[in-house]
Amino acid sequence: MVMARGAGGSRRRWIFWTFVVTVLLCAGLVVGVGIWTWRIWSDLPPVTQLENWHPQEPLRIYADNGRLLQVVGPQLRYALPLAQIPKPLQEAFISAEDSKFYSHDPLYYPVSFPGILRAAWVDLLHMAPVQGASTITEQVARNFYLTSKKTVTRKVAEILLAYKVSAHFTRSQILALYLNKIYLGEGAYGVQAAAETYYGKTVSQLTLSEMATLAGLPAAPSYFNPIASPRAAKTRRDYVLQRMARLGYISVAQERSALAEPVRAHYHAPASNIAPYATDWIRNWLERQFGAVFTYRTGLRVYTSIDPTDQRAADADLAVGLENYSMGLDSMDPKAWRGPIAQLRAPALSAALQGQRPGQLPHHNPANLHWGVVLKANARSAEVSLEGRRLLHLTLRDVVWARSAPRGKPPTAVDEVLQRGDLIWLRRYVATTTAGTGNPVWGTKVWHDVPHGGWQLAQIPRVQGALVSLNSRSGAILALSGGFSYALSHFDRALYAYRQPGSGFKPFVYASVMDAPAYLASGKKHYLTPVSLIADTPLVIPLGNGQVYAPTNYSRTFSRTPFPVWEDLADSHNVPSVRLLMHAGIPYVRRYVARFGIPARQIPASPSMALGSGEVTPLQVARGYAVFSSGGFLPHPYLIRKIVTAHGTAVSLMGCPLGYRPPPQHTVMPPGVAFLMTRMMERVIREGTGVAAQILHRHDLAGKTGTTNHEDNAWFNGFNPHITTSVWVGYDDNHTMGTWAAGARQALPIWIRYMRTALKGEPDVGFFQPPDVVTAHYDPRTGTLAPDGDPAHRYPAGHFLAGYLPPRSTMGEEVQSFIHALMRIF
Repeated sequence: MVMARGAGGSRRRWIFWTFVVTVLLCAGLVVGVGIWTWRIWSDLPPVTQLENWHPQEPLRIYADNGRLLQVVGPQLRYALPLAQIPKPLQEAFISAEDSKFYSHDPLYYPVSFPGILRAAWVDLLHMAPVQGASTITEQVARNFYLTSKKTVTRKVAEILLAYKVSAHFTRSQILALYLNKIYLGEGAYGVQAAAETYYGKTVSQLTLSEMATLAGLPAAPSYFNPIASPRAAKTRRDYVLQRMARLGYISVAQERSALAEPVRAHYHAPASNIAPYATDWIRNWLERQFGAVFTYRTGLRVYTSIDPTDQRAADADLAVGLENYSMGLDSMDPKAWRGPIAQLRAPALSAALQGQRPGQLPHHNPANLHWGVVLKANARSAEVSLEGRRLLHLTLRDVVWARSAPRGKPPTAVDEVLQRGDLIWLRRYVATTTAGTGNPVWGTKVWHDVPHGGWQLAQIPRVQGALVSLNSRSGAILALSGGFSYALSHFDRALYAYRQPGSGFKPFVYASVMDAPAYLASGKKHYLTPVSLIADTPLVIPLGNGQVYAPTNYSRTFSRTPFPVWEDLADSHNVPSVRLLMHAGIPYVRRYVARFGIPARQIPASPSMALGSGEVTPLQVARGYAVFSSGGFLPHPYLIRKIVTAHGTAVSLMGCPLGYRPPPQHTVMPPGVAFLMTRMMERVIREGTGVAAQILHRHDLAGKTGTTNHEDNAWFNGFNPHITTSVWVGYDDNHTMGTWAAGARQALPIWIRYMRTALKGEPDVGFFQPPDVVTAHYDPRTGTLAPDGDPAHRYPAGHFLAGYLPPRSTMGEEVQSFIHALMRIF
């Protein structure tokens, strides 16, 4: 009995101490958890900053018509007030993510404890964190302050933060934060970004089915992606629609209608950048001026002067013109084909035929070219797979340009050029025709599309070019193309390529002499008029270094007959131009040319200045020609109309080289001089080197070709009363383009093609004749006014600056005829 009594006491003591230890352990655990929780709570950030939260928005650049050109930034984000988010879209997310969001039961808001227990049980069964149980409030807390890593510490912090958020914000505020912050795949944060990314719509334009699809994404944006996994997306969408119907947000009829709608989603790029050279300049300037963070993360909106229609035409027409040169279609110098890009063998050939892009190609197709693979070829045709999508047949017509050598014979059979496995470039078929004149000096081949003309073999040109087009009065840059393809070369030749303008510089020199008031004010005598005669005979000018300068004409010939000034310009005679410069004096002409916006350091103090031996950019040349087009005003070229922040505050454009400035109020040359020069350049198109432009069938065009020594630069600069466009073609390394290369052949066709688009819908009203221009009859044989008493109908009429007419001849007609005959002889 004593032993039994002792055993019972020991058992009671053991139970007692076990209880005590358990209580102490539990108390310690509670205290430890409390301290741990308190430390987590104390480390939580304040949530008041969410009151002024705005997403990091990317830089957006817009065209003149409001079209989005480019979005640059880390992700696509928008912030919309809840009132602008449709109620069904809000209800779709509530149905999918937190059906008790508007509940007042503390078990479900702001944290769903039944949901946590359910998720914990599932995680325990799977021995891994496979299911979440976060309410919308918890997701807001996590998305703004925490990581997505699934740990107990993070979950506790999320719960505590959810209570903080719910105590400080209303449910409408919480829902607005959630819908603008939630990640929905494809780089889109928030419902507005997702609507644009998947459907190309705003949230107000979404259908009920599309809303449910977006609401199904937060659970697994990659898995339920309607682009990559439409089946999984449909399953999830159907679940969301059923939940909405069960919760009473939509009717059964609405549910059935939405369930029947197929999942139609495809990626909508934030912008299809049609002006990469322009937007590249804008981005670089903004980053230099304001830094990367302000530029790319604060929602800046840049509104440009780019006209989308003109810009597309500029890029396409410049590319085709350069391709034509590379293929020998616009030149008297045949070009050689450099051969296929590569020879594909199995399995690379099989992969390419299935649409897989071969590794030998750049990441993006350059300009308007497409890649293809030759399946088979014979003498008459070749079967080609166009990017694995469809089959084409090329005939001899489509490859006949592809000589094996520049002076080689054209191929007589298709299989002389193409073989099975050839990886080649293709473009839409383009036909060329000679326009204007058959004269080999001026002959110009312009091109036109052939409806249903098929495709032709092409190659990436090594020659480069640039096109810049601007509003002559305001200076707004309508189109800017800095090369054949931005994908292949980011260097912007329109803004940064300093090249010799050749004869394209002559109008600036001639204007200095036509401006009789300025000419006489400088101390000169014997001003010239458009009909003044200048000799075209060999000229030798001693230079200060002991050498001599002896200019020649492009034709390598001279004329015994002097030419009137207008004809010198129209036919681009070199020697008379140099004589004119020397007559006016180099210092005076340099000062005058600076009026066209060309810095003095770029104007050489030498006789060759008249022939364009200095170096200028295409934009500088276009700006200078805009003075003629606008009637004497020098515009400030601008690319950026305005910049505003995400809050609508304007950003200063002070110091921006291509920022908007008001049109000038004062002329840099008399309107009459601008008109006389325009009339002379109209003759360039009517009967001079630009005659091919007559194919446009307009009466309001003027311009000037430009070709430099050794044919290494080709230009055409032209305008109508509103638009000025300059085109340059040449090699980056400045080597020759060939014996017969010229502005009339390489640059003019591009200008013609572009201006056809730019002037579409523009009235053909001609150039305004200002009051300081008068009309008078003159004797073309002497460049003087018609003799008194002679019938006016015997002499042509010309335009002259009022008060500065040609001298009147006092000689009889027989004496004039004798002198004119002597001039022809000598």
